[in-house]
Amino acid sequence: MPEPGSGERIAALFGAAFDRPAAERRDLVLAAAESEAIRDEVLSLLDALERAEARPDRLDPRRAAALLGADPPPETLTGRRIGPYRLLSVLGRGGMGVVYLAERADGAWQQRVALKLLPPALATGALAERFLLERRILARLGHPGIARLLDGGLTDEGDPYFVLEYVEGEPLTVGCDRRRLALEERLRLFRRVCEAVQYAHGRLVVHRDLKPSNILVTPAGEVKLLDFGIARLLDAEGGAEATVLTRLGLQPYTPGYAAPEQLRGEAVTVATDVYALGVLLHELLVGRRPRPAAALPAPLTRPSA
Repeated sequence: MPEPGSGERIAALFGAAFDRPAAERRDLVLAAAESEAIRDEVLSLLDALERAEARPDRLDPRRAAALLGADPPPETLTGRRIGPYRLLSVLGRGGMGVVYLAERADGAWQQRVALKLLPPALATGALAERFLLERRILARLGHPGIARLLDGGLTDEGDPYFVLEYVEGEPLTVGCDRRRLALEERLRLFRRVCEAVQYAHGRLVVHRDLKPSNILVTPAGEVKLLDFGIARLLDAEGGAEATVLTRLGLQPYTPGYAAPEQLRGEAVTVATDVYALGVLLHELLVGRRPRPAAALPAPLTRPSA
């Protein structure tokens, strides 16, 4: 999930890269004076753009407009009531929806939650199907190291949403560094992450986007795994089933944490998450990833039949 409040910076950097020749875009992003999380998000958007340009038959103008910010800014929904919840502020925004801090507003009880909403321009067809799949995936996961699904439904306009427990915390690497945690304590937290991932794998779920910003450390020192927006369900033989994102011609991942099979556009398995865990452990203990983003091979795509 992108950093809170980073949407304008992501849009500005993406726009600057888009105006450059295709061969120069990645270098411009990698050299930008922005956080690693923002650079990774823009690189992911550029990868999606390149695949869409190569397969124009799969590019839906409404979806493209929403991804490029043609929809009203998510902040304009602040104060709106959705079901029994009132939206308070934007927690994050990504390609698979906007996450809001919300509170129970029907007087039944007091509770703050994270409410994920699909922008109207994306709430149709395959992406709506993907959004509902994320909700079904979360419904089968009940582990203390994974943010819990609490509720779900449709807005008055018929757009889907779901509600998760609100996790107050900071990204794993940031929290460990700020608290100056010793090696033993870092390994303890990493083991908790592995337990949550193992639990998901046991329910036939591959996360596919394990990175520090999707793993929060709470003030109590516990870890919570977030954002199953691009997760996949495994078939009975251990391989991942085809998803709507694949049918759209997209291969979503975060550069720097993606396994080789993701970069090659191949099927993912539990080994994909294990690879990301290895990158995460290296970063947690050494302070950097095993290899810089600039050294990553360019994503490979298969020609359409």
